[in-house]
Amino acid sequence: MPTREELLDPEKWGEVLELYGRSVNVAVALVDHQGQIIGRCHNPKPIWSLAREARPDWGSGCPFCLDAGGECTAAADAERTRAPVLTTGLGGFVHAAAPLFLGDEHLGTLLAGQVFDQYPELLPLERVAKEFGLSAQELWRLARLRVPMSRPMLTVYANLLEALGRAFLRECHNEVLQRVLAETNKKLRSSNADLKTKVAQLDQSLAEKDILLSEVHHRVNNNLAVIASLLRMQAGAFADDQVAEALRESQLRVEAMALIHAHLYNSLDWTEVDFREYVTELAANLFRSYGVDPARVTWKVDIAPLKLSVERAIPAGLILNELITNAIKHAFPNGSRGSILVRALVHDGLIELTVEDDGPGVIMETSSPRRRKSLGLKIVDILCRQLKGTFAGQSQPASGTGSIFGISFPVTSKTPKP
Repeated sequence: MPTREELLDPEKWGEVLELYGRSVNVAVALVDHQGQIIGRCHNPKPIWSLAREARPDWGSGCPFCLDAGGECTAAADAERTRAPVLTTGLGGFVHAAAPLFLGDEHLGTLLAGQVFDQYPELLPLERVAKEFGLSAQELWRLARLRVPMSRPMLTVYANLLEALGRAFLRECHNEVLQRVLAETNKKLRSSNADLKTKVAQLDQSLAEKDILLSEVHHRVNNNLAVIASLLRMQAGAFADDQVAEALRESQLRVEAMALIHAHLYNSLDWTEVDFREYVTELAANLFRSYGVDPARVTWKVDIAPLKLSVERAIPAGLILNELITNAIKHAFPNGSRGSILVRALVHDGLIELTVEDDGPGVIMETSSPRRRKSLGLKIVDILCRQLKGTFAGQSQPASGTGSIFGISFPVTSKTPKP
């Protein structure tokens, strides 16, 4: 298994932390589970540099709030809550602590900050100067040059730092695993040529390839989850509702793809997806994300057991993501009640997917999918062509109310023989 030293190698982390620190203009450092800095502080602030020069043998106190008494609990609180923590230390400096976990093991903490959330006061800075034997006037001059950051922005930076740290830790972990597996393969290739040993080697090699494939799906799922989290945070930072909604819809599309890889990672067969389970979870996620009242709008998935390859499941899942979202947003205006049904039928080598509602109905802008203004329906048309299928567009149930949006496509991606 990878050691702490391999996973927290300062040379590996240095480049990404330097980029983060200079991008958001904060100081950032990696500390171990005991609070000692690993490597160096990236993009340090002038006051921090002065304090470290004045006391190069800094002990176990928090390196960012300059608390000589060791009373800062930011790193400990982040480890306990497994979430980013903001704290204000000696002199009025604000910094964030983001924990690094691998499973249940706490490896260390990322610290970022050395900023003010409001213009500094003279007396706290004089305490810092006295503590470190520095010039109070010089500290005051440097502090007044710093523009304060708002607490909400610092929170966004802390969440971004946590997402970045989690993704990069997983990257380091995968790199070590791949190296171990490569070394194992090398030993196997140089082992005894006996037939029984060769069979054992082939079985071992197959198992390792399965592990690598599992790691790939897990890694893709994690990276997509990070992207979705960043889109969600970015949407929350915009006051413009239209921009925020567009980012939110992009987030849900990314989550729809991530869900495929999550199902593959938890499956014994990493080549096919249980489409009924996937659609059920996708629909539940969309209704939960849009905050749909289950007492007002109900939903149901009517799909027989169906396995789809990854290359078919991803575009089919994205299509259903758009059609279900379309029904949630438009089928029941003004608080009206109703239900949504997601159905899949297989016959004559074709899969027919439909999303039905019993609302007042949605009027299609034009009969040509490529001329519609709706981005979601344009995406559906593009993905249908990718599946070599057709988009039936909108029709009306026999009841005379509601809408049906349907697509059909071949079960397999193989081109049928003439």
